[in-house]
Amino acid sequence: MEDKRILIAHSDRLTQRSLYELLCRHEYVVDIANSFEEVLSFMQENGYPVILTDISEAYSTQLLKEIQQRPNPSRVIILTSLGNAESAVSSIKMGAFDYLVRPVEDEKIIFAIENAVSHYLESNEPQKDFSLKKHSKKEDVYNGLVGQSRSMKDIYSILERISNSKATVLLRGESGTGKRVIAHALHMADKRRRAKPIVEMSCGALPREIIESELFGHTKGAFTGAISDRKGRFEMANGGTILLDDIDSLALDLQVKLLRVLQHKEFERVGDNKTIKVDVRIIASTNQDIEKLVKEKKFREDLYYRLNVISINVPPLRERLEDLPLLVEYFINVYSKENHKKIQDITSETISVLTHHKWPGNIRELENIIERAVILDTDGIIDKDDLPEIILEGNLFISAGLENKVIKAFSSLKHAMQEPEKVHILRVLSEVGWNKKKAATKLGVNRTTLYNKMRKYNILTGSEK
Repeated sequence: MEDKRILIAHSDRLTQRSLYELLCRHEYVVDIANSFEEVLSFMQENGYPVILTDISEAYSTQLLKEIQQRPNPSRVIILTSLGNAESAVSSIKMGAFDYLVRPVEDEKIIFAIENAVSHYLESNEPQKDFSLKKHSKKEDVYNGLVGQSRSMKDIYSILERISNSKATVLLRGESGTGKRVIAHALHMADKRRRAKPIVEMSCGALPREIIESELFGHTKGAFTGAISDRKGRFEMANGGTILLDDIDSLALDLQVKLLRVLQHKEFERVGDNKTIKVDVRIIASTNQDIEKLVKEKKFREDLYYRLNVISINVPPLRERLEDLPLLVEYFINVYSKENHKKIQDITSETISVLTHHKWPGNIRELENIIERAVILDTDGIIDKDDLPEIILEGNLFISAGLENKVIKAFSSLKHAMQEPEKVHILRVLSEVGWNKKKAATKLGVNRTTLYNKMRKYNILTGSEK
């Protein structure tokens, strides 16, 4: 029940009742605290993956500070009527996981909680002592990586050769190809670093004002809301590995500071003159054409060469379809255990349908589909009826040569309303390699609208669920 316990630390009684009823309907175990002292008492007795509070509460700053000092800190979601950017940035800098402005839809609250719980469980999961030499009897799982295609064997070979070096690594490939899994495999293969943490940072997920503090830390008083000294991701990863995801999104001024870390292994916290030395292996990942960005002066050439010491191209799933049955079997085993299901088999017809899909979302998309099939299965055998309609219809809007017979391409979402909206969104996502920023631009909507429609049509990636 660890992942089902939520603490509401919100003094507004109507909000308390509304949240309590909503969470109970979704089978959460809910406690309510009406004062700072009650919050501390509840936290002393129970572990909470998520705490819901209001930044306007008198004790909210003190609460965030208290939570961050704990060994397994809860993820704090701010649910407030103060809808301004300054308040949001301040809350995130103080350690809040998410910031929601009332009124807010119930599904958005549940989505934020599920995301926070997932993050909490992953962060506190004990690391296992893996080795690149250790894999299954069938030799189809290689330190968490699944596949025996030629391209995957080449990657295994590279990882083994660089595992105990200090080389910086650049992982390149489409969204959903497994770059994060490869980074973790490399970290766990490094005998010197695997006992230390691997720390992840998404360079495109946070505002510019927050990223510098997240990377390098800050001192008390460095900016409004900096109520105490805080370590950055590089300090947290000292002795281990840091994964910088979407490195292409990093602002140019921060690229200069990152270059210094790469060259000299040193930096200063925001608001401090003291130089900090670290021993960190840096792994960066991107789904963009970095060389093109360098030519366009959007990415520093000197940083590119520093990052590109070892470059690993991660192939899309459509180019390693011989691994698909192994991946399917792997995900069936994972989600059968997670959902307490007994899946005995998958039909050859289902494998055929999966093989003929073009997989614009790559392994992440496949994982979502198998998880869904396992959950919905009723007879212990996964067949094509357990697959979403979009997979069964997928060839109609993705296969080369058939597009003009079925779906006409439109420049904006507005002009595509006479066609199935879900199919049109998936088509555009496929065309841009599942880059949501580009997809939103092509559809003529903002990213928030696109995210909401993706949730509506159940086409989320695994990390967004």
